[in-house]
Parts: sequence; C-alpha cells; structure tokens
Amino acid sequence: MELLTIRETAQVLKVAPLTIRRYIAEGRLPAVRVGKRVRVRREALDHFLAPVAAKPARRAASAARDRPTSAEDPLWNIVGIARSGGPGDVSESKHK
Repeated sequence: MELLTIRETAQVLKVAPLTIRRYIAEGRLPAVRVGKRVRVRREALDHFLAPVAAKPARRAASAARDRPTSAEDPLWNIVGIARSGGPGDVSESKHK
C-alpha cells in the first residue's frame, strides 16, 4: 500500500495541491490521516482516474453542426431574408 502526499498526488494529476484538498473535502478522492498529515492511497488515485480514461470521445453531436447546409435544411429558407436590396456581403459596404 503506497501512500502519496498531497503534493505528490497533485503532481501525478498535474493540478494544484489546493485542487487535491478540494477533491478530498468534496469526497471525490478518498484520503487517510497519518498523524496530522493527509495521505492518498495509490489505489484510490487509480480508481479516481479510471472513469476519465474510459470515457469515449464525443464527436456525434458536433458532426451534425459540421455538415454543409443544403436545400432540404429548414434554415435554407431564411438564407438571404435580411437583404433589403443592399449587398449581402458586409465587407462590401463597410466604408460607406
């Protein structure tokens, strides 16, 4: 059983020691007291990291945003609706 200090735990997670103390206070990261000091078990740290490594990448939601607009898209009907006879490109009339 390996016990890590707050500073060592922070270095492993690449966060500030204060963040580790917050995780412990919130109950997200279990810790033990050794005298007046607080230590984190290596197993608890590995368990804390496990859900992060297992999450799949979210690409499905942004794939819908990345598709080009077509005539079948409901937004196609409002394209150009704000034009009132003036140029559609703002950069054409920016010096007027």
